[in-house]
Amino acid sequence: MTAADAAREADRTQLRGAALVLAAAAMMGTLGPVSGAAYRTGIAGPTLSAMRAGVGATILWVLIATGRQPSIGLRSLTRREATMLAAAVLVNGLMNLALFLAWGLMTVALVTVVFYTYPLLTAIGSAALGREHLTRPRIVALAIAGFGLLLVLGDQVGPGAQASVAGIALAFLAALGHASYLIVVRGGFDRVPPAQATSLVLAGGFVISGTAAIVMYGPSVVGPWVASPAAWAAILFIGSFGAAFPKVWVISGVRIVGSTRTAVLMLAEPLTAVVVAAIALGQALTPLEIVGGGAVLVAVVLVQQRDAAPDADGRVAGEALALD
Repeated sequence: MTAADAAREADRTQLRGAALVLAAAAMMGTLGPVSGAAYRTGIAGPTLSAMRAGVGATILWVLIATGRQPSIGLRSLTRREATMLAAAVLVNGLMNLALFLAWGLMTVALVTVVFYTYPLLTAIGSAALGREHLTRPRIVALAIAGFGLLLVLGDQVGPGAQASVAGIALAFLAALGHASYLIVVRGGFDRVPPAQATSLVLAGGFVISGTAAIVMYGPSVVGPWVASPAAWAAILFIGSFGAAFPKVWVISGVRIVGSTRTAVLMLAEPLTAVVVAAIALGQALTPLEIVGGGAVLVAVVLVQQRDAAPDADGRVAGEALALD
């Protein structure tokens, strides 16, 4: 393979990774609106978080058990790999618990604005650890993305946003957890196939959120929502299309395009949430929302520019090609 062929194949691999992350973001963008429907049936945030993780883990375990997804013996992991995998399980579980609790305290829009500081946290963390370069295109992309997100959600964050110190703190804790997750996933346990890694991450989320739900609500954790078809429809939807499948694609995408690029690409998630909410409520998108969405898409394109100097992204792309 010539150098030109290798470069073209590397570009195709990067596009494949970006497409996986964008597809995951589009699916996860339905999480907020669908969760809102579930909350109206009386289910609490920690309980919904646990049920979502449990359903997602079960789906992936079935796929692995039937041979449709690969797996490896976890005993073959090195101490570092096992530690990084355990860290991913922990930070993801805490992130989801904090996010669902925040949704119960404030509007989805306000929680989203705080939560989506995580691309900036991811970029800073990755650069501080020397894993990725904080290049000019990435800095510009982060700035444009943040501006676009504020335009998209600005109209929804008004006097009725129900802002609270606890809600903002939980949303920021979720942002910090998600940034940590993306950084840990990058190169932490690459030998563990994405579906298997995701099943373990979701199982950990089930334990963490389930324990929190029992501690907070006791026997009343099982309430009238159990007999609600709407609640179970929401749980099954967010467990599959809001957890199992997109989280597998996120891990795959991070391993190809890197943590920072993945974080910026994931900003397509709130765009999807706004569009889904607008369709569900029969409302037209405002000019500010359209301009903001366009700004986020510009950031998505900018962040895909090849760096002047090779960094970890280039190495991961090369490793992915070798596996192909």
